[in-house]
Amino acid sequence: MLKNKKYLIIDDSHMAISLMRSMLNNAHITNDYIDSTMDSLKAIRLLANHKYDVVLCDYNMRHHIDGGLIFDEVKQRKLIRGDAVFLCVTGDNTQQVVTHFIELELDDFLLKPFRFYEFIERIEKVIMRKTAISELLLAIDKKDYQSALDLCDSYREPYPQYLGYINRIYGDCLLRLKRHNDARLFYEQACKNTDHVWPQIGLGQALQGLGELRKAENIFQKILAKHPKQPIARRSLAHCKMVSDEIPQALEQFNLLHKVNPANPLRELIIANLYAATQDHEKAALGYQRFITKVTGTSRYSSGVSVNIPVSLLLSSLYTDGNKDRADLVNEARHHIYELTAEVEKAAIEPDVELSSLTGFGILACLEGDIQNCFIIASKIETDSSEVMDFYTVLNMARLYGFCGMPELYEKAMLQARKLCGQTDDDVLMLSQVKLLDGCQEEIHQRLRRGKQLTETALEHRLNNRANQAMEDAYKAFTMVPFHFQPCQLILELTALATPSKLSLTEVRDILESCYWVYCNDNRPSYDEKKRANELFNLAMARVA
Repeated sequence: MLKNKKYLIIDDSHMAISLMRSMLNNAHITNDYIDSTMDSLKAIRLLANHKYDVVLCDYNMRHHIDGGLIFDEVKQRKLIRGDAVFLCVTGDNTQQVVTHFIELELDDFLLKPFRFYEFIERIEKVIMRKTAISELLLAIDKKDYQSALDLCDSYREPYPQYLGYINRIYGDCLLRLKRHNDARLFYEQACKNTDHVWPQIGLGQALQGLGELRKAENIFQKILAKHPKQPIARRSLAHCKMVSDEIPQALEQFNLLHKVNPANPLRELIIANLYAATQDHEKAALGYQRFITKVTGTSRYSSGVSVNIPVSLLLSSLYTDGNKDRADLVNEARHHIYELTAEVEKAAIEPDVELSSLTGFGILACLEGDIQNCFIIASKIETDSSEVMDFYTVLNMARLYGFCGMPELYEKAMLQARKLCGQTDDDVLMLSQVKLLDGCQEEIHQRLRRGKQLTETALEHRLNNRANQAMEDAYKAFTMVPFHFQPCQLILELTALATPSKLSLTEVRDILESCYWVYCNDNRPSYDEKKRANELFNLAMARVA
């Protein structure tokens, strides 16, 4: 079973590589059929450029890309065929590692130290199983789930030793085809035939697909009462809470699972999305940072997520009362944006990365009142954004347009973001992106509504000769919707008569310059109105000189 197959050994220890190579040699595998590397990134390059039948990968690599991430990259990019073998080797048998292996759904794993016969037998065992049902595994690789169901039916009788494995594939294919009622019947029968946890989880997932969320939750909670560290049941319960729009409860379940196994980067991203959806932006920034730190160098990396770190910090600054805390958040966000820009300038990077960086600068400029640069950036992004395929980049474009008060461009970007979030194969990640979009939309709408209300009350105060109240509301409205010409006109008029008491002269001058620029570049005011705005601007600037 082992001969004429190509092997790749990935381990950060020379000794471990030499040992595994020697064991394969003793099983009559020559070195011509064995490649090895101690470097995670080189391992990914080798997998991308060569066809391997068996991959033996250390879990705890010294590089930030561990064995779990290498396997994730293999699955994402289909770097080995469905009937090839991937085994993790590790000296760590802690609950954290074992839980991660369950989530990854590896072919098998081996605990160091292992003996020659155990090593060879485990490889042979997996090869035999995957060879026997290779046609079924290749159908799943092609997402031909109906053919996979037919093959499951044909494999049960000749391969009774793999019946549990085949049945798990069968149930999973029913769920993927959204045949939830058939899946429920199948899993109900499977629960009668075995005490294993997988049919119980499958039954809960089928009930969830049928909309019977409370029944599904009860099943997952019963499983967790017996097996509190079962990762699939915990993840499925969190998924149910998301579907029920119980986001805090979903976060609680994801965080419980993350304490058991913090190595899963995809869960970092899901948790960060949910924190952002609930406007807990500082925690979201930390989650996005942890995700990016883990996945840099893999296909999971997203420049849009990278920019979500400073954007989340900037959003957090809007909800922070203390001036120093607010300034610290803005400065940290600025540092992240400049770091990403430096990366863009170092090498020829894809257009998405440059647009992500520009969007971060645009939001920073908008929130700091640098309206002219914000408008220039927003206009450039509008021109270059037609082919952007990164969900998080498009989401941040929508945020920028929303903050600026550009409703048409905002709605267009939100529609594009909704289309992109449906492109992931992971249902839980997709739903977290939907919740993020909904939260972002509500946050922007709150801002636009508040800006409109403040503008209306400012105009009302002005009509009733309440100049101080009008000025205060006009300045607040400007921070909410800076591209709205009416608060800009009020600010010019009122500041020509009196100086705002709550702002420094430098802040007032910056706002006056921005208001005048916005007013002059809006096509709604008439020539005479713009001429009058110029006079008011000069009077106001003279007052705060």
